[in-house]
Amino acid sequence: MPVRFAVSPLWETVAALRVLAAAHRAPDVHRSWLAWARPRLDGLGPDPTPLTRLATLPVVPEFLIPTPSVRFLDLDTALHALPDLARPERVAAALPDDPGLLAGPGALSAVLERLRRVYDAVIAPVWPRLEGVLQGDIERRGKHLVDRGAPAVLAELHPDVATHADGVRVWDRRVVAGERDLVLVPSAFTWPDVYLREGPCRSALCYPARGFGALWQRPPAPARDGLARLIGATRARLLTELDQPATVSQLAARLGITVAAASQHLDVLRATGLVFSRREGRNLVSLRTGLGLALVEGGNR
Repeated sequence: MPVRFAVSPLWETVAALRVLAAAHRAPDVHRSWLAWARPRLDGLGPDPTPLTRLATLPVVPEFLIPTPSVRFLDLDTALHALPDLARPERVAAALPDDPGLLAGPGALSAVLERLRRVYDAVIAPVWPRLEGVLQGDIERRGKHLVDRGAPAVLAELHPDVATHADGVRVWDRRVVAGERDLVLVPSAFTWPDVYLREGPCRSALCYPARGFGALWQRPPAPARDGLARLIGATRARLLTELDQPATVSQLAARLGITVAAASQHLDVLRATGLVFSRREGRNLVSLRTGLGLALVEGGNR
C-alpha cells in the first residue's frame, strides 16, 4: 500500500464551506475564524449555484474534490481539471437522486466561479498561515514514515484510524488498498473528524493537521530580542519575514544579507521544523510551519 501526502487548497475550501454551513456545531477552535469568515462569505451574496449543496452532502462527490495526484495541487490547476471529472455518468453515480444537477448550460462553470470566489474570500487571506501548518505537519509525519513505516504513521493520525493487513479502516469502513496510493491529506477544517474516501486510482484519508489550533489565535508576540536570543538575530528576522511565502533572493534583499547567507540560515530553520520550502517553477519558496508560527507569535504547541 503506497502511502504519500498531499495539500490541496480546493479541499480546504470545500471543508471550510462545510464548517460555515454548520457554524452552530463548529468546535470552539474555529470560532474566531468563523467570526471573521462569515461576514466575508455573506458579502458574496446567496449561493446561486449547487456548490453549497454539493459541499455539504454527507459524502462530498469526488468530482468536486478529486484526490490530489501530487504533493501540492494549486487551486487553478484543480479547478481546471474539474470539468473533465464532472462527466454526466460520474455526476449521476454520485447524485442518484438528482443526476441532472449540473446538466444545465453553464451550471458547472457557475460552480467553479463560486468556488474561486469563496476561496478568495475566506481562504486566500489566511492561506500562507494555513499552508505552513499543513506542510509542517507533512514534514513531521514524512520523517516518521521513513523512520517507522506507514502503519505507525497511520496509527497516530486519529483515534478512529486503524490499519489491517491489506489496507486501512476508519470507524467501520475498511478500504483494501491493493496497488492504489493512499493519500494522506492534512486539514485544518476537518477536526475533530477524519474522512476516508475510495477512488479508482487512489484513496484519500483527510485528517486534522497537528498544530492547527494555533492558526486563529494571536497571542502577544514575544519581545523581538527574546526570539533573537533563542534562535539568533538573522534567523529571527527571517522567520518574522515569512508571514508570506518568499524566495531566498527576496529574503536576502529584505534583510540586506547575501543570498548564500540567507540560504544557510533557511537550511537551519528547515532542519528544525520551523520553515518549509517548495519548488515553484525555477524558484524555491519558503514559508513558516505551524511550529514557526507559534514561535513567532508566542503560542504553545
